Amino acid sequence: MHYRLIADGGALLDEGGGTAEMAGGALVVTPEHGPVLRVAPGDVVELLEPQPYVVLLTLADGARLELSRLGVMRTQLLAELAEARVADTERVLLLDGVGTPEAFNGAVDGAPAELRLYDDALVIVPGAGLAEKYPYAFIKGVTTDATGYTIGLDVPGRPPVVIGRLARRTTEFLDLLKARTAAASGRTSHFLAALLPGLGPVALRSVAALLRDGLAAPRAGLEAVEPTVFPALLEAACLPDRVAGAQHLLGLGQTWLGFKQTVSVRRAGSGAGPWRDSARPIVLDHDGHAGSFASGAPGMFTAGMMSSGFDGPFGVYGPALAYGMLGGFQSAYAGGPHLPRDVFPHQPVTPEHTDYAALDNAVVLAFLLVLTPSGHLIYEVLNEADHATYVFTCRDTDQVAQLNRALDLLGFRVEGIYADATSAGSHYRKAAERLPALRVLRERFQRRVVHTEGWRSGLPG
Repeated sequence: MHYRLIADGGALLDEGGGTAEMAGGALVVTPEHGPVLRVAPGDVVELLEPQPYVVLLTLADGARLELSRLGVMRTQLLAELAEARVADTERVLLLDGVGTPEAFNGAVDGAPAELRLYDDALVIVPGAGLAEKYPYAFIKGVTTDATGYTIGLDVPGRPPVVIGRLARRTTEFLDLLKARTAAASGRTSHFLAALLPGLGPVALRSVAALLRDGLAAPRAGLEAVEPTVFPALLEAACLPDRVAGAQHLLGLGQTWLGFKQTVSVRRAGSGAGPWRDSARPIVLDHDGHAGSFASGAPGMFTAGMMSSGFDGPFGVYGPALAYGMLGGFQSAYAGGPHLPRDVFPHQPVTPEHTDYAALDNAVVLAFLLVLTPSGHLIYEVLNEADHATYVFTCRDTDQVAQLNRALDLLGFRVEGIYADATSAGSHYRKAAERLPALRVLRERFQRRVVHTEGWRSGLPG
C-alpha cells in the first residue's frame, strides 16, 4: 500500500509505503518508517475514489489521506471503513436515535448517502458532508414523483429533502418510513391515554396531535382542547419533589409541555427464526405481481407449475397438483394462507411488536419550556430527580421552536451543552464544532441551576 498525507493548505506532510487496516474501531495506517496514523471513522467527512484503485479521505481537520495500491484488500477495507464511519459519526455527533435502525443505501439531494430509520427519527449520513437527523415529529409530509422512485420530505426550515437511488428498496423504505412515523404517533397516543383516562377519543386525538414525540405543546393549546388536560398531564408526569418547582415555573412566563420517548419499546420476534408472513413471493404472474407460495421444495414445485401455465408433463392435472401442493405442503409447513406460520411443530415464531405496557415515566422524558419576559427560555425535566434546570437566551416563540428542535436532535442529552468543548480531552469537542444544533444550544446557554435551596433565586425573572 502507498499513502499520501496532505495538509489542509495542500502541503504534503508525508508519503510512503506501509499497511492499512481497520483495527480497534479505527483506520490504522502503519508506514514502513515513521509514526502510525490512526483515523477515527467519525473524523472522515468525505470518502471518495477519485480514480480507479485510489481512495481519498477528507478528514474533519481539513487534511486529506490518499491510499493506493491496496490490492485485493481494497474492497474489504472500504466496506469496513464505510460501515464504521456511519456508526461512529452518529455517536460522535450525538445523532443516533431510539432503537435499532434499518439501513438503506441511496442518495439525498443527489449525493450518495446511507439512510437509517430509527424508532423516532431518520438519520442521513452522506458520503460527503455533514450528517443530518430528522425526527418524525418534525416531518410535515412525504411525497413521491410520477415514477415513484424519488421521495420528497417536507421539513420546515429547509428545502424539501429529496431521496432517491434506492432502486428495488424504494417501496420498502417508503413503507417503513410511513410505518415508523405512524408507530411513533401510536405510541404517543397510548402513553397519553394512560395519563388521561377520562378523556374521550376525539379529544385525545387532538392532544396527541399537539404532543408529538419530542415536540412541546403550548399550555394554551392543550387547555383549548379541554381545560383540565394541562394540569392532569403535569400532575401525572411530575415527580413528587418536582411539583412545587413546576408550579413556580408556571408563573414565570409562557409555558410549553412535552414528552420524549428515550428508550425503545419495540420488541424483537421470538421463536426458531425470523418471522415471515405465510405468503412468500416466489414468482411473478402475468401482470408482474408476486405470487404467494410456501418456502422450500414444495413452494418451488408449485411455483414452477403455476409459472409454466400448468402444462408440461402434468397436462390438465397441473392446476389440481399445484393447488394440492398449496393446500397440503403449505398448510402443513407454512400454516396455509390464513394461519400463523410454524417453522417446526410446537415452535411458533412471533413477529416483532410494540410493548405498549412499557410506555411509562421510565422510558418517556417529561419536560417544561418556559419563555420569560426577560428573554430567557427555561428547560425543566419533570420526571428525573437528579436533572438540573437549564436557562437559554430566547427572544420569541420562533426561537422556542428552534431550541426545542435542537434539544430533540440531541435526544435531550444535555451534558454536551455545558461540558467543556475546548480541550483535546473533551468528548464533546467534535460535536460542538460540527453539529449546528449543539452550537446553537451552547451559544444561547446561560446557566444550569441545580435543585438546591437556592434554586428559585437562580432562575431568571
